Amino acid sequence: MNGFPQRPTLADVAAEAGVSTVTVSRVVEGSDKVAPKTRDRVQQAMSRIGYFGNAAASNLVSGRASTIGIITSNTADYGYAATIRGIEASAREHDMAVLIAVIEGTSDADIRKAVGTVASHAVAGVIVIDFDSAGHTILPALPAYLPVVSTNSPSEDIGGGRPYVSMDEYEGGAMMAEHLIAEGHRSIFILAPPDKRPVERRSLGILDALTAARLPHYPVVRCADWQPRSGYDGALELLEQYGEQVTAIACGNDEIALGAIRAVLDRGLRVPEDISITGFDDHPLAAFAVPPLTTIRQDFTSLGRLSFTLLDALIAGSEPHGDQRIAPELIVRGSVAAPNSARGLAIR
Repeated sequence: MNGFPQRPTLADVAAEAGVSTVTVSRVVEGSDKVAPKTRDRVQQAMSRIGYFGNAAASNLVSGRASTIGIITSNTADYGYAATIRGIEASAREHDMAVLIAVIEGTSDADIRKAVGTVASHAVAGVIVIDFDSAGHTILPALPAYLPVVSTNSPSEDIGGGRPYVSMDEYEGGAMMAEHLIAEGHRSIFILAPPDKRPVERRSLGILDALTAARLPHYPVVRCADWQPRSGYDGALELLEQYGEQVTAIACGNDEIALGAIRAVLDRGLRVPEDISITGFDDHPLAAFAVPPLTTIRQDFTSLGRLSFTLLDALIAGSEPHGDQRIAPELIVRGSVAAPNSARGLAIR
């Protein structure tokens, strides 16, 4: 005995309301074969004894699952959390529940565990938060019978042809580089996100913009994770190796940029007077950094909502219509200025 009362059943509701279990079942299913007074009596009985239905049984009756799965490696960081929030909001509007399965790593055992979590719960479909190597790895492992949507456009060797909604990260990177170039920067360094795909689009957009402007490519420093400490360590590495050549650092996300700002300050330099620093994503804290952070805004909540809309269409049997990309927006604040004339390409 666990000390808790038993979960109420249809029979308990029927006894409380003084009707048959068939009548209670019809009320739960929303059938119009129940008189209004009887329906009210049953619903009052359900409320009194705390009966909230049985989703599994309802699925068997309706033939349609009322839960979708979300697979993610992270539920706390801004981009992940905001995307999940968008999915959940849309699911609630469609009277659907959400099951979240967290991938703990990229090993075969980790992948099997996450796939088993969603596949064993009779979900209607799955959305993969595909922002990292764990998301890339799990996509091909999901059963073909499950409708699946990814939140990132897949590389050629992953994804299994699953439909997706994505941010245009390439365009965002290009926009940021073009902004720095327009400010006069000629030695732009990259603190990249911890993304191990063959093509990481944020940095690629920056590098292609540098190529178009006939500016040098410096080795990309890839951070260990999305956190400020990685940005701090990466910025110190750049300053140790390249010193006064550094006039601008384009960071893989805003948290990395916050760490980079601190590293620059700890070296006795100023932002943006000595080194300009940019972020990516437009984290809610970006506007309150010192100085306020120039960044690329990505609408993660819309990403989540569009992902649910696409999944709902797939569940209903519709075919996806082409690529769906969310356009980035350049947000100019105080962390970028014209390069310091005492720094840059001419300095050795």
